[in-house]
Parts: sequence; C-alpha cells; structure tokens
Amino acid sequence: MLQLTPDQLDQVEALQSRRDAASLLQLLGAAWPEVAQRLQDRWPAFVELALDCGQALGLRHAADLARYASLCCLWGARFETRAGFEWAAAIGADAALSPTLRLHQLTHRSREELGHRTAHTRQAGDALTPAGFDQALAAVEAGLAQAARGRSIFLDQPPPPRPTACDLAAVGFAVVEPKPLQAYQGQDGNWRRVDLAPWAPAPETLTAPPDEPRSLAVLSRASGAGASARLQLAVNALGDCGASHPEVRHDSGAGRLHWRGADTARLSLTLHAPPLDAQLPPAGIAHGEPPDVQTLNVGSCGIRDAGAPLGSIALELRVHAATQRLVQVRHGATPALAWPQEAAAPAAPSAPALTSCQLEADGQTLAVPTWLKAWQQLQPQARAGLEKLHNAWSRQMAGSSGRLEAELSPLLGQADISWGWQHEADGSVALRLLGGIDFAALVLDLRLAGELDWAGSRARVSLRAQGRSDWRMSLDQRGAQATEGQGLEHAKATWRLPFALSVEAIAIGEPALLSAGPLAPELRGAVVGECGLRPRPDGRGQQWFYKLAIEPVYVNLLRQDPLTGTQRQRRELLPALTLIDWSAG
Repeated sequence: MLQLTPDQLDQVEALQSRRDAASLLQLLGAAWPEVAQRLQDRWPAFVELALDCGQALGLRHAADLARYASLCCLWGARFETRAGFEWAAAIGADAALSPTLRLHQLTHRSREELGHRTAHTRQAGDALTPAGFDQALAAVEAGLAQAARGRSIFLDQPPPPRPTACDLAAVGFAVVEPKPLQAYQGQDGNWRRVDLAPWAPAPETLTAPPDEPRSLAVLSRASGAGASARLQLAVNALGDCGASHPEVRHDSGAGRLHWRGADTARLSLTLHAPPLDAQLPPAGIAHGEPPDVQTLNVGSCGIRDAGAPLGSIALELRVHAATQRLVQVRHGATPALAWPQEAAAPAAPSAPALTSCQLEADGQTLAVPTWLKAWQQLQPQARAGLEKLHNAWSRQMAGSSGRLEAELSPLLGQADISWGWQHEADGSVALRLLGGIDFAALVLDLRLAGELDWAGSRARVSLRAQGRSDWRMSLDQRGAQATEGQGLEHAKATWRLPFALSVEAIAIGEPALLSAGPLAPELRGAVVGECGLRPRPDGRGQQWFYKLAIEPVYVNLLRQDPLTGTQRQRRELLPALTLIDWSAG
C-alpha cells in the first residue's frame, strides 16, 4: 500500500487547498452572481478575504469555508466586526461553541436577521428575502457536491453535510429503588429484620452540561432475586437530524441496550445488581461485593440554533447489591484434659455438639459447611496442641514422670455480626457493619509436673499458668467510619499468662540437693496468644483467627553438694511451641 511521508502529505494538502480556492471562487460566483458582478475585479480578493476570516473562526473544510463565505456575500467581509453585528461577534467569541456550531448559529441568525430587515424595508422587492438566501445556500451545496466528485484529491473524503439543529433541550431522570429493603438489627441477643428508611432522591432535570461527572449510588437486587431498582428517564429533544438522535445507550454487566429517535422520549431502565459467582465460596465477614458500574449516555449532534448546546449527557450508576447478611456463632467449653491419658478415661464430648455457625442472607439460611467445619476443629486443635506440649515437657523430665493437666477453652461464648450495603444520609452507599462479640478468648488452667535428674540428684518440678482473657465488644461501622472502639481494627484480643515455677528437692539418699535459683523474667516463659478478625488472604472480607503459643521456659538449677559446693545449670523445660494456629470464614 502506498504511504505518504509528512512532507508529501503537506504538499498534497497545499495542492488541495489551491484547488479548493479556485473551485470556491467559481462556485460562489455562480451562487451569488449579483455580488460577483458588483465587485468585478475585486471579487477574487473578496473571496480570499472571506476564506481567511472563516479559517480564523476555526473552519478547515472547504465546504464549511464556502458556507461561511456565503454569509460574507450576504453581509460583507468581516461583518462580525461592524456595528449592528454584535450578535455575530458574540457567536464567534463563544468558547463553548465548536467551529461547526458557530457556523450553524451564524447562518441561522443571519436568516432571522434577514427576515426582520426585509419586513421593515419599504422596497422589499429589491431586497434579498430569506427564500432567496436559502436558494443561494442550496446552490452552494449543489456546487460543493459536484466539486467533490470532480476535483477532490481524497476521493474517500466527501464534504461534511450542512448541519441541522439536533440537541437535547432537557434530560430528566429519577432512581426508584425496590421497597422495602430490610437490614438486621440486634437487641438483647435477638436479631430481626427491620425496614430500612427508603431512599427516594428527588427527580433531576439537566438543561446544561453538569459541572462535573455525575455518579449515582443505587441499591438493587440481582436478576431473578426479586424486584430491582429502576431509572426513569425522560428525554426532550431540540431539533431533529433524522432517526439517529436522540440516542440512549445503557451499558451494564449484562450487556448493552440501545434506543434511538422517538423511542427515547420515556424510558424505564432496570438496574440489576451484579450476580454472585456460584463457583466462588462464600465471601468473608464484612465483605461488600463490588458494584456493577453501569453507564447511561444520552447523545445528540450538539447543534442548536442559539446558545451553548447540551450535547450529550453521561451518568454513572454504581449499582450495589442490597443483600444483608448475618453470621451467628456459638462455641462451647473444652472439657478438662490430662496426660498421660488413662485407658478407661471417658471420651470427651464431640465438638459438633458444642459448636454452631450459621449464615443468613436476607432471612434465607445459607450453607457454609467449610465455616462450620473450621469452628468444629478449634477444640480438636486445642487438644492436639496440649498433647504436643505434654510430649515436649516429658522429654525434659526424668523417666516417665511428666504429667499435664489442663482446662483450656478457646473462644468460649457467642458472636453475632451483620453487614451489607446501606444508604448514608447524603445518598451515598457505604457498608454497614453491626454486631456483638461476647467471648472468653481464653479460659486456662495449665499444670505441668515431673521430676528432674542431675547426677543422681532429683527434684520435683511443676509449672502452672492460669487466667482468663475476655473479648467483649460491640461493632458499629459505616464504611471506614466507626464509633470509637467499635471498628474492625479493634476487633482483636491479646494476652500473656506467665508461668509460675516450683522446684522441690527429693531426698533419695544422695547428699546433693536440687533447688532453683533466680532467673531473668524473659526466661520464665508464658502462654501468649491473640484472636480476632483479620482480612482474608483472598481479600474478600474478614475471617476469624486464633493463635496460642508457649514462650520458652527455663530453670536455673542449683546443685548443692556438701563436698564440692554449689553447682549451677540453666536447663530448658519447654521450647517455643505453637499450640493453636486456626482460622475460619
């Protein structure tokens, strides 16, 4: 394919400009013979000046320049600068108008002025009438079409048609959301659904382009999930360019809908919320599905006879799912445990009987087997962690003397949390989170016992950590704003329960006795942990988490021998251990 360089293209365009100027001189002479005859030898200079003035207005195509030159034939070259033509100067200086729109409004106003002047002229038969003006313009259009066929270098670039009025007089719209929308509300541990205050924005009508892009937040339901929100649209057209305008286009996640012409006068558009992906697992706590960002475009040519055009209107519609969710968790105590276990010891109650986890969406129970299974694994993890702790302890004890007894209950209690998109007072949409957490994060009484041996000397040693850490709070958050101390960032609890150590010498006939000396606090060990809500790895909301660990425990043994004196030895009783690392939801 032949391609032109920039220099070659400039040369071609210069040649086209010279051909256009020659064609327009002849074309305008045929359309305005009286003017050409009156000017005689000055006619070429007059046309050249008219074309220069047209280019100063921003007109570039030969057809538009010819139309502007026709106005100069009517009023004279540089007519915008003369007294009595202030209306023309105002149109030419209006930065809100495109060059094509300036030309159209100058032409329309010229015809009106011509009609007024003709009506007030006594010798009307000698004056140019609006009909004569239209006839001259028609002759210009006919000449342009012929010139395009016979003299254009770029045969695929026909002259632009003469613009006609096609604009929007006004665009009215109003959002109507389904009623009633409901949310969960808790009182004294009971949760029920209550009607939300309806959001009914006043209808709006745009008669001028908005100062900034318009965006509307909407609550709705997914297709097939009940009544959805609607956008009521009224389009008042100004002028008519044919069947293509006005044009309304609605783009959403479901596709595109299109209307033209008279069909756009009154429309009621359904605004569906985005559907849930059935292939994905349930999202976590306080996850708001992103909205379906829909766009509405109302278009026209943006040509009107006077004034700045409305042109086209674009609305952004952020359609959120109105679904409200509620999760309720009940978790019981873990029975007391001991190691080594007796063969005839009764079996511990099964975790499922102590645990429940239910999720609702708008009053409908949802199946969340993975959530329930995770909660049912918390107590078994606690038992497994204690068994690991017993094994680590027994490795440091003499023979099989290691013993462990424990009452350890993680997250004992209940929690109820509700969340969903709701309107704010200003009409915006934010995720509302409400809830109550009433957990004993940890109930612990941990006792370890055994015997230590050092060169034949023995001592009984015991460790004990006990205490309770509560996690009780209310949740009340809208978007990123929360009541003091009631936001997600505060939905956590931590604890540190230090060990108490006791060492008692055993008299077994050996003269040397074992005892414990002083030890730095950081070597005495503790049961530490944290729990709460944290972001899920996939970013889809929050999940429960629980961590329980052992800080290393040491003893500073003293062996007091009457013959050799006092010997010292620092011995590790427990290494750093993770007992529970759990998450759910």
